Amino acid sequence: VAESHVLVAESQARIDPSHHIASHSSAPKLSKPSFDADEARRRLAQVVGDENIAASLNPASLEVAPASAEEACEVLRLAASEGWTVVPSGAGTWLDVGNPMRRADVIVSTRRMQRIIEHEPTDLIAIAEAGVTLDALNAELGRAGQWLPLDPPDDGRATIGGVVATGMSGAQCFGYGRPRSSVIGMRVALADGRIVKAGGRVVKNVAGYDLCKLFTGSYGTLGLILELTFKLKPRPMQTATIAASASLDSLFRSARAVLDARLLPVAIELLSSSAAARIGVSDEDAHPALLIRYAGMPETIAFQTAETAKLLRNAGATVISDASDDDEYWRKLSALPLDDENQLIWRASMKPTEIETFLNQTMRDGGSTSSSSSLWHAGVGDGRLRVMNPLMDDAVSCVASLERLRVQARALGGSFVIESAPMKIKNAIDVFDVPGASASLMQRIKHQLDPADTLSPGRFANQQAALTQTPNLC
Repeated sequence: VAESHVLVAESQARIDPSHHIASHSSAPKLSKPSFDADEARRRLAQVVGDENIAASLNPASLEVAPASAEEACEVLRLAASEGWTVVPSGAGTWLDVGNPMRRADVIVSTRRMQRIIEHEPTDLIAIAEAGVTLDALNAELGRAGQWLPLDPPDDGRATIGGVVATGMSGAQCFGYGRPRSSVIGMRVALADGRIVKAGGRVVKNVAGYDLCKLFTGSYGTLGLILELTFKLKPRPMQTATIAASASLDSLFRSARAVLDARLLPVAIELLSSSAAARIGVSDEDAHPALLIRYAGMPETIAFQTAETAKLLRNAGATVISDASDDDEYWRKLSALPLDDENQLIWRASMKPTEIETFLNQTMRDGGSTSSSSSLWHAGVGDGRLRVMNPLMDDAVSCVASLERLRVQARALGGSFVIESAPMKIKNAIDVFDVPGASASLMQRIKHQLDPADTLSPGRFANQQAALTQTPNLC
């Protein structure tokens, strides 16, 4: 129905869950019974066992870890009957994503739901519970020479449920696609504990609405993802990465030359000098770097890398690395957003032809949201930019800078999302700021699937604004 940041299913977790329980100026106050943590613990222990319940960092909340879909549904039914709010969680790396939630009584973690239910190599499909980590799934699939080619922001902890729920992708989505393109089926528990099933075991199995794409990127606001079916790809025989350094203009010329040559890289990523140094590509502080990755047969890669090196040099770039053992580069790049030093993270997406213009505008804006010392990386082939800042200036100037960047992104036909920020920033700006038509659609979907506003209330501020006055859909 929409892109990953536009629709509102399960989240991973990041930073202190207590940071979420705050009021956003545009979010309505919905009346719910008060939450008695001691009584709730007693009731929940009857479902999952007391040893699987823990106090969260916020003393008013409880974290519950069911071991099966049945237990998860029973927890949701209990929460619905008691009027408790519920926040779905996976690995615990992105819980603060979105606008400040008004209340978070029970955090339902899928960390104990770790079964790989089925892997059928001949059909290139795998079915697994939401709490399986992406690393563990790919380790199992690798025995048959297959893999799930997703590279979200991850330091090894990401669960497949969290990856799909956030819909986030990384540098290699240029060659392999986003999470939404890999999911062909799922089971989801709604706020009242009912289970809905979408898709199935084959790619062409959807007649009508593709609910898999509805829940992908919905950030724990529509349901708790329990189980996922993926279409897989054969694991490439070899990968290789060429890295080059030059001025920003030269690297954009180099990237365009590679794209125009139809050499088919799986990733073509531009990195700030700080980001390049952080992942070990270069110690050079003066210039950004360009990473170009190929995957496939050794003979094909030999041709691709040789041609790429020629194009880079002709465009004025200096080749600084040609690595056949390049996995470490991309693992470190994926983990950058999860560094505890990063207090402000935002991303923008637009047409690939506009990314150079926007990046130059971003660098000129400077201020507290971007600078020459910022960590950032941009997908030249797919128009994606993520910026990470360890330092914060005053909130007023930061919010003003973010607003300007959002206006600039929209002027270029793109979108702008704040992935992580201190609460003082989130209280002053809508993290998603979904435009009118999409917001109205989101409100109606939310009202149909979660009319009591039980799941992650307030995460999408625009979605919640008219919740109580949204008419029922027939």
